[in-house]
Amino acid sequence: MKLNGIRLHRPQTLAEALELLAGLKNTRLLAGGTDLLVDIKEGIVHPENLISLAGIGGLKGIEKQDGRLRIGPLTTPFEIASHPLVNRHIPALADAARNMASPQIRSMATVGGNIASAVPSADLPPSLIAADAVVRLACSEGSREIDLADFFIGPRTTACRSGEVLTDVFMPVAPPQTGIAYEKFVPREANALAVASVAARLTLEEEKIAKSILVLGAVAPVPLPASGASGLLDGKEPSEALFLEAAAEAAAESRPISDVRASLWFRAEVVNVLAKKALAHALSRAEGGSPDSPKD
Repeated sequence: MKLNGIRLHRPQTLAEALELLAGLKNTRLLAGGTDLLVDIKEGIVHPENLISLAGIGGLKGIEKQDGRLRIGPLTTPFEIASHPLVNRHIPALADAARNMASPQIRSMATVGGNIASAVPSADLPPSLIAADAVVRLACSEGSREIDLADFFIGPRTTACRSGEVLTDVFMPVAPPQTGIAYEKFVPREANALAVASVAARLTLEEEKIAKSILVLGAVAPVPLPASGASGLLDGKEPSEALFLEAAAEAAAESRPISDVRASLWFRAEVVNVLAKKALAHALSRAEGGSPDSPKD
């Protein structure tokens, strides 16, 4: 089958897809197509071959596997937002999925595409990184796992090697008294890209912060862990004053640019506000008693 001069392949197994990927030239993988087909239409990419992953059933679904939560790369944001395992163990990811783009896009896009496209404003990676997610990459010779935080190299650039396919996203089950929250700011259009976003994770032990992670989105070339802000939080009792200090540090660590959506200065100010909200929400969930469950 051809699509405007592009040959479309429809493998039914991962092995078939990997064989095609190894044997064809100038090839792109097609999942939901919400980013790739737009890029083709606008002339950003010019593939000769598209390999559709839609027929590979093993790339779908959400389940517990070997003590970890596993999300298949063809899982849609709509499915993530409504799945009980996600809402129980990492509701921040459900929040991010529920509020991204339009209902039509949420029903077509995929978590794998949202990750692999490596768009700095993507909604799902910050919460996944805060949850210590790893991705499995497979090729015809075998597979490997890599921390999601290390997967992103730059805008639209990842650590995925030639011939590799993202086949799984894994997250460990969070320890007790852990909360993760996601906050973002967008213009008035509900389906607009994020101007800035923050995912915050807090794990409490004996009323102190045993572990914290803040991940900034849309304000750097890649999702950015704010290590300085985490350093201020770890080992201390949570308080509004502490969160104000950490939020200011997160804003200082951001590396935004000015574009048609917002100025550099405005993005940094938004990070400050979002970080405070995300930390407060994460604390509320951590105090709920079960991993990442809301206090109420």
